[in-house]
Amino acid sequence: MLAYRSPPITTLIVLTLIDVLMEPDTTPNPAPTTRSLQLSWWITTLILLASPLSAQWVNAWTSITVDKEPAFTLSDSTAVHAVRAADGGYDITKRVWVEKAAVRDGELAAEATLYNAKGQPIGQTQKALHLNEPGTPSDRRMAKKYMTGLIHGHVRSSAFISNSWPERSLVEFLTEKRSGPFWEAFSGYLQNFGFEELKPLPDELDDAGLNAWVLRYQDAKNQDEQRFRILIFTRGEVGIQCILTDAEVLDIPKLKLHEDKAYGQLHHLAKPTAAQSTGYEYAAYACIPLESE
Repeated sequence: MLAYRSPPITTLIVLTLIDVLMEPDTTPNPAPTTRSLQLSWWITTLILLASPLSAQWVNAWTSITVDKEPAFTLSDSTAVHAVRAADGGYDITKRVWVEKAAVRDGELAAEATLYNAKGQPIGQTQKALHLNEPGTPSDRRMAKKYMTGLIHGHVRSSAFISNSWPERSLVEFLTEKRSGPFWEAFSGYLQNFGFEELKPLPDELDDAGLNAWVLRYQDAKNQDEQRFRILIFTRGEVGIQCILTDAEVLDIPKLKLHEDKAYGQLHHLAKPTAAQSTGYEYAAYACIPLESE
């Protein structure tokens, strides 16, 4: 059953800022200030990030290939899971919903429409493709007509929309100089990329007064719930205590300690206690779904 969802907070912020800028101004036009330039930059960024997504977003003109041949197209700003390839480009994965009639013996027909979880068209195949990890949609209405699966392709490094890498944006956020309150800027980052607060927290973190924010993959597996991509542990609204990434090692300024663990990469911005270290591990495994053999 599909429920109505109100516009994301980011969209409301954008509209509010635009309304403010469009109000009649009877004063002489002053020279651009640093504050006005920063405001314009944030408006542009918020418009690009208006839909919370946890992956890279491709441009509509992106050439997606398989074996160097055009393979499928995707609508502008569609999210994909991207991994760096040996040739400098990226191998991408996309979770799609397709009509059952378009799949035969595990192969998705050419010129088949690709849909998202709401049944909205997001692209089209240009050649027959192998549908990996085929499955049944969890939504009973969608399950009557559609099946789910993963398709793979290759793109150039220029395929992605700027500011759509959560890891890079996080490093930029921690590197840039800020004059305003930490939480005012950081909560915008969390909202833009679709982080969710992790609850309940392990006692080791809750007792230390920490909060946790999780960003999950959406297209790495054909599952509704996928493992974490980034876990950020904060000291309330004061600052960041620790960042846990699934695989990527971040070049963070003022890093106190980096640990390569079986469950991910720990980036400590403050020295952890033994209890906190245990809490980070418990939180990580709480965000790694069990997979059947």
